[in-house]
Amino acid sequence: MRPDTPLPRPPKFELPPEFPGAAWYGEEELAAARRVILNRSPFRYYGPAFGGEVAAFEREFARFLASPHGGPWPEETDLRVTAVNSGTGALEVALDALGVGCGDEVIVQGFMWIASISAIIRNRAIPVLADSDDTLNLDPEALRAKITPRTKVIMPVPMLGGCARIGRIMEVVREVNAERAAAGLPPVRVLEDCAQSLGAHARGVPGSTAPAAPDGVHRVGTFGDIGIFSLQINKNITAGEGGMVVTRDPDLARRVEALHNVGYAKDAVPAQNWYGDDPLGWGQGRRMTELQGALARVQLGRADTILAAMRASHDRIEAHVRGLGLAPRGRADAENPGDTGYYCCFRLPDTDADDAARVARGRAAAALLNEWGLRAWFMHDFEVHVYYNIQPLVEKWPMNNGCPWECPRNAFHTLHGYARGTLPRLDDGLVSTVGINIPSCLTPEQEQSIMDVLTYLRGTLGE
Repeated sequence: MRPDTPLPRPPKFELPPEFPGAAWYGEEELAAARRVILNRSPFRYYGPAFGGEVAAFEREFARFLASPHGGPWPEETDLRVTAVNSGTGALEVALDALGVGCGDEVIVQGFMWIASISAIIRNRAIPVLADSDDTLNLDPEALRAKITPRTKVIMPVPMLGGCARIGRIMEVVREVNAERAAAGLPPVRVLEDCAQSLGAHARGVPGSTAPAAPDGVHRVGTFGDIGIFSLQINKNITAGEGGMVVTRDPDLARRVEALHNVGYAKDAVPAQNWYGDDPLGWGQGRRMTELQGALARVQLGRADTILAAMRASHDRIEAHVRGLGLAPRGRADAENPGDTGYYCCFRLPDTDADDAARVARGRAAAALLNEWGLRAWFMHDFEVHVYYNIQPLVEKWPMNNGCPWECPRNAFHTLHGYARGTLPRLDDGLVSTVGINIPSCLTPEQEQSIMDVLTYLRGTLGE
C-alpha cells in the first residue's frame, strides 16, 4: 500500500464486558451462593448452619497477597486481613484505626476515586493534595514538601491498575520518619488505597519506619502500614461489593477487626459475646456477608488467571500504541509483572495549543475511540476520579455539623485549595491523556480489532 493511500476503515465490533471478575462468573459462583443460601446463614459470625465463608476468605486473601508472582500461596503469613462491606468502608475503618481525626492532615494524590477523599473528610481530617509523576500516581519526590508536623497518613492510590513508585515512596517515608523520631514527632503512616489494583506487583522494601519485608517484588497493599481493596463490580475480582483491610501490625489488625464490628475486640477464645468483649471505641457495622465471602473465595481462585489475561492483552496493545508513536503512561515496574493491565492510557502528542483547544482535542479523541466501543475516557473528564471535578471538595462543603472545615483544630485548612491548577504536573497529564479499558477475556481477533482502530485513527489522534 502506498504511504498516501488512505487506510481502510475498520469494521464495527463488540468487546467483552469491562468488568474483569464478573466476566468470569459461572457455575462455581452459583454453587458458592447456593451453599450459603441452603445453609440459611448469610451473616458472617453465626447462623443455623454457619459455614465461615468470610473467615476462610480472609485467610486465603492473606495467603494470596503473600504469594510471589507465579508461585504458590504460602501456608503461613504475617499479613492479617479483615473483610468489610465495601472499599469505602475499608478506607473509613483503616483511617479510624490509624487514629486520623480533627487536626490531622492526610496526603493524597489528585487522581483517585472520590471515596479516597470522602473517607478523609468523614474522619474529620484535612486532605492535602500532592502532585503526580508520569504514572499519574503519587510522585515520591513531591512528598517531602507536603509533609508537616500535622501529617498523619500518606495515601497512595494506584489507579486503573497502574502502580505508583511505591518502593521509592516507602524510602522517602522511612527517611522522614527517622527525622521525625529525632525531633520527637510521631511517625507518618502509609495507607495504600489499592481498590483499583488488586493483584498488582511492585518492587521495593515494605515498612514505614523500618523494613517489614526484604527488598524485592511484593503485591501492592503490603508495603504500607495498612492496605485496602475493593470487590465492587468494576474490580479485578468481584462480589458486587466488599472490601478488605490488610496489615502486618497485630495491634492495628485488632483495632480494625473491632472497629468494623461495633468497636469491640474479640480477645477471649471463644469470646463471651459474638461481637467481642473488649471495647476499643465507637465502631461501625461494616461486616462482609457470607454471600459476599463465598463469591469472593471463588473469584480469588481465578485472580491470577484474570490478571494474566489482562496483562497479556495490555502489553500487546501498549506495544502497538508505542509503535504508533504515542507515549503510554509511565509504568513504575513493567516487569515482575507489575501493573494489572486494566487500562491502557496514552498521551496525545504535545502541541502549542491553549488549554481550551487541548480539552477539545482530548474530548474529540475519546469520542472517536468510543465510536468503535473502545470505552475510552479523556482523563480530564474522568468524573470524580479527578480532584477538581469533585465539587464538594473544591467548594469545601461541610458535613452536617460543619466539620471538618469549621473545626477550630482544622483552621489550617485555609492553606490548602482544591481548584484546578493545584497540581500542575497532574493537570498537564490529565488534559493530555486518553485511556481505553482492557477487558479480561479478549480474543486475539478482538485485540487486533482494537489495534486496527488505533492505527486507523493515529493521524486524527495526533492532530
